[in-house]
Amino acid sequence: METKKPMNKWLLYFIFIIKFLFGLGLIVWTVYQTSQSDTGSDNDNAFLSQYHEIDANYNQLVLANIKINNDYKITFKLNDTIIDGISHEDVFLSQRVISKRKNRKNILKVGTNNFGVEVLDKDGKKVNNVQIEMLITMATNHKYDKKLDFKNKDNISFELPNAGYWNITGFVKISNDEGRFFIKTNAR
Repeated sequence: METKKPMNKWLLYFIFIIKFLFGLGLIVWTVYQTSQSDTGSDNDNAFLSQYHEIDANYNQLVLANIKINNDYKITFKLNDTIIDGISHEDVFLSQRVISKRKNRKNILKVGTNNFGVEVLDKDGKKVNNVQIEMLITMATNHKYDKKLDFKNKDNISFELPNAGYWNITGFVKISNDEGRFFIKTNAR
């Protein structure tokens, strides 16, 4: 019977060093590739602000929305859908929730969309000094972003080229009061 010779220890060391250097090279390559991408940058601009600012001031955002909803009656009209008040709660929902929703579903359409806003004070009088900025963006990329600026305007039209999931985010500024909204919907 033939006995097997043990592997040469220098060959074993050499294989270990090669595997170690290969693994270390993969780590360095991964870090390099990640640093070349936009990882860590906030291209989403949820609420038209950097997420660091929103995270640090989240409680103020909630209180500001409560105050503005108490002081004014804000009504958005996106195509045939009416949304009363401003809300940021959709930010906590996944995009898949939209397919199961009854409200805020199919708000947008491929092609021309109409957005209108009406701001009334608690006495029912129209408020004129209103500034609204909003960003309509696909949930998957920023190629088709639409940034809309309403400065004392009531209606605006915009085009959407694709069906899919869309986020509508922005802020409403009335005098010194500012509230933020986030709406997840889809276009068909």
